[in-house]
Amino acid sequence: METHVARTQPRRTQEERSAETRRLLLEATLDSLIEIGYANSSTQRIVERAGVTRGAQIHHYPSKQALVVAATEHLFQGFVDEVAPLAAAMRENELTLDGFVERMWEKFFAGRFFYASLELIVAARSDPALKDQLIPLIRRLHRGLDDIWYRYFRGTDISPARVDTLLNMTLCLFRGMAVQAVLREDPAYYRELLDAWKEILSRMVTEQREAGTVTTQ
Repeated sequence: METHVARTQPRRTQEERSAETRRLLLEATLDSLIEIGYANSSTQRIVERAGVTRGAQIHHYPSKQALVVAATEHLFQGFVDEVAPLAAAMRENELTLDGFVERMWEKFFAGRFFYASLELIVAARSDPALKDQLIPLIRRLHRGLDDIWYRYFRGTDISPARVDTLLNMTLCLFRGMAVQAVLREDPAYYRELLDAWKEILSRMVTEQREAGTVTTQ
């Protein structure tokens, strides 16, 4: 007679359980920001969405601000991690500059990055304490994006200042289009703007290359 022995999953360590609780809280915070906004995202609602206890929330993040700041850091790092492989693909000629801009826009707008960020920006405008906590995270985000952008231009003669300008102009365009899209749902309009910018960006780089200020490897 064949007997079957039930297999039990190995018990998670306390560290693993704590990490999972934090992940659930951070994900619930971001989802709440997007769906009901910063003002309506109380810690009680976030706890219910996360499926954890109020005590667990207080243990890891004692206040709404602490929870929101941690969720913002989680969001920003996730965005940088998603964009980083695109720069590597460009360096290996597996992705064009146009393709990079296109994919970056998709990740910026199609995911939750922008709308969660928008809620945080609006909230920080009238909350100095929150603003002070978010500014270092914004700077870290931009350092991460700068590093990714520089990977593409590494080995060329284009100046760091010019590289910064190209990246910042791209991000400013993204933000502007995404904000406008809140009240104007017109995909064809944004597609036209994005295509125009890709053409302008490509022309700017090409002109410098032809002038001898950018060298190809």
